[in-house]
Amino acid sequence: MEQKVINFNQAIKKHEVNEAVQEQIDKKTKMYESDFKRFQRYAEQEGLELSFETLEAYLLHTVKIGLKLNTFNRRSASVKHFLVNELGQVETEDNNKNVALLRQKYNDIQFAEQKQVSGQVAQPKDEVVAMIDKLDTRGKAIALFNLITACRPSEMIAIQLKHIDLKNRSVNVYLKKQKEWHTKRLTLEVVNAIKDYINAYGLDSDSYLVGKVDKHNNYTNAQVSDIAYRKSIHKWLGFAPYTLRKTQVSAMHEAGADLATIAKQSGHKNLETINKHYLSVNDRTIDKYL
Repeated sequence: MEQKVINFNQAIKKHEVNEAVQEQIDKKTKMYESDFKRFQRYAEQEGLELSFETLEAYLLHTVKIGLKLNTFNRRSASVKHFLVNELGQVETEDNNKNVALLRQKYNDIQFAEQKQVSGQVAQPKDEVVAMIDKLDTRGKAIALFNLITACRPSEMIAIQLKHIDLKNRSVNVYLKKQKEWHTKRLTLEVVNAIKDYINAYGLDSDSYLVGKVDKHNNYTNAQVSDIAYRKSIHKWLGFAPYTLRKTQVSAMHEAGADLATIAKQSGHKNLETINKHYLSVNDRTIDKYL
C-alpha cells in the first residue's frame, strides 16, 4: 500500500515537471514561429521536405544572399527547435557538424563583412538627459530609469515597484538572458523622478514601472509588451531603448569606469561583449585625441 502511495506522488511530481518543461517549449515555439514560417516558404519554393538536410540548404542560402551571422544563428536555432519539438525529428551528428561548417563560411573573405554587428549608436549622455527632462512625469521617470540602469526592454517591462529600493537607491532586475536576478544602482535624480511618478499616478508596490496608459493618461497595472515599450521610447525620444543602454555604457567608459564596473551596472556577463559591441560604436573618445 505504501509503495502505491509513493508511486502516486512520483506520478504527480512527474506531471508537474512535464507541464513546466512543456511551458518552456511552448514559449520558444512562439518566439521562433516567424523564422520557421520563413523556412517553410523556402522549402515550398524549392520543392524540399521539412528536414535537417533542408535546413542546411536554407542556411547556405542565408549566407549567399548576404544576411548577417546573427541572422544565421537565429534561423538555425529556430528551425532546429521546430524540427525537434514540433515535427519529432532527430538531428544527427553529421547535421550538427554540417551547420557548424556552414557557419565557418563567414570567415571567408567574401562573407567576412556579414559578421559585422551594427545597431543603435550611443548618444551624448548630456543631450539625452536634456531630452528626458522635457518629458512628462511618467515618461521622465521611465526613460531616466532605463538610461541609468542600462536595462534591456525585456527587463524594463518586468520591473515592479517592489523591486525598487528607493531608500538604498537600487533595483533588483531579472536578467532574462542570464536567467538570474541582478542588483543595479540608481542615482538620486532617478529616485526623485520615480517618487514624483508614484505620487502622480498613485502607484503601489505591485505596480509595474512601465504599466499601461490609455489615451487619457489613465494607468492600468498590467505588463506591456516588448514592442509596445519600444514604441513608447521611440515616440518620446526618437530612438530605440537600446540607444539608452548603449549611451549609459559609453558614458561610464568615458568617465573612466573599467569593464567590470560597467558590467555590474549594465548586467553584461561577458566583458568582451561590452568591449566589442558597445564601446566600439562610440568614436567620441577617439576624436578627443585626433
